[in-house]
Amino acid sequence: MSSIAGRKTGNRPTRVRHAWVHVVAALIFAAAALAMGPGVVWGDTVQYIRIAHELEGASPDEAWEQAYLEFCENPSIPYAGTVENCLSTTMAGRGPVIGYIDRNPQYQEIFSPRIGYPLISLPLMNLFGDRTGLWIVAVLSTAAAGLLLGRLAYLARLPLLPAAVAQLAFYLLPVSLPHGIALLAEAPTLFSSLVMAIGLAQLMNGARTRGVVLMAVGLGLVFFFKYSSTMLLCVSFLGLCISLLLFKEYRSRPPLRAAAVVSALFTGATVLINTLLGLPGLQHSLQDTFTDHFRFPPVDDPLQRLLALEGDFALSFLAALPANAAYLAVFIAAVVGMVLAKRRGILPVAGWAAVGLSIYGVLSVVAHPVYKQSDRLGSSLWVGVAVGIGFLALVIQRRLQTGKGPAGAAGRAHQE
Repeated sequence: MSSIAGRKTGNRPTRVRHAWVHVVAALIFAAAALAMGPGVVWGDTVQYIRIAHELEGASPDEAWEQAYLEFCENPSIPYAGTVENCLSTTMAGRGPVIGYIDRNPQYQEIFSPRIGYPLISLPLMNLFGDRTGLWIVAVLSTAAAGLLLGRLAYLARLPLLPAAVAQLAFYLLPVSLPHGIALLAEAPTLFSSLVMAIGLAQLMNGARTRGVVLMAVGLGLVFFFKYSSTMLLCVSFLGLCISLLLFKEYRSRPPLRAAAVVSALFTGATVLINTLLGLPGLQHSLQDTFTDHFRFPPVDDPLQRLLALEGDFALSFLAALPANAAYLAVFIAAVVGMVLAKRRGILPVAGWAAVGLSIYGVLSVVAHPVYKQSDRLGSSLWVGVAVGIGFLALVIQRRLQTGKGPAGAAGRAHQE
């Protein structure tokens, strides 16, 4: 007992130093993102600004006017007219870019339950203005999400250098830049989903109580920020666990089976909660897609149209691959890192937890296969890619240390 206690005490300063490396990286990211200044106001941002002002007691017309004003001053699509003309026409429901769909009751139903992002942004919105307040929350949420990724890397037994590489990749990939700093609910939802992923990793490591609590807290936060992501997240984690159980070396591990059971229970819970609260589901989302945000009458064959849209998306995706060769190379490098780490026996079960978020990104695009929106909807794909890059760094580090002989091996043992 004394030797164990001594080892834990001796490792504490090292753990603190490692934590500070991740904190410094998060601060650098936050400073760099803040230096860029707030971005444009998207159509979805208009809804969040509207919700924020209604939460403060503004009338619907006042809330919409303030939201449209922010859009007209910082539109996501170039507009050559004056701010005054933009505001008057959007308030009248005639465009020029938005305004003709936003106030449809069915469309508002998608956003009105998402009170989390505007609610926590309100104090900063009152201090610095609507756009800046929402932006600061997004930046801080993404910076904090990078810290959670560092924690996830630690649970995956990545040493400091590969874990720092994973965190750096997370900050540089599209999940953070640009989508993590956009004036949207993606950033706080990403933070919340990483809390769930850490809970899943804890379950995979055998810490059942801690894992269940963290998954429950994370799921509650996702409901708070973006309820529409809850079921897909739980299904993604369940699919990951079932896939891992197909591997012979993982099949006999009770913690993985427990993680699968918990993920299944959480999936059922999300379906029940969404149903009891009457929250919009897949059918509502499909009608939104195929009626141009409820401008036109409902379609009778949404599933058939979805399948046709999947084909169109696949063609657009393949055609765009050459233009996205750099991202494709990063993705392939991450896959290579995971495969090599597994073959070398240095990829624990918990190392796969981040892949659950990658699956979630893919399923989000499958459920809404509109190519121009896919980079945002599927941005969680890059969470697993960042961890895969970390494992590739670990494989390279091990190879370099092995090449240095006994001295390198001793250094590796000291670092781990």
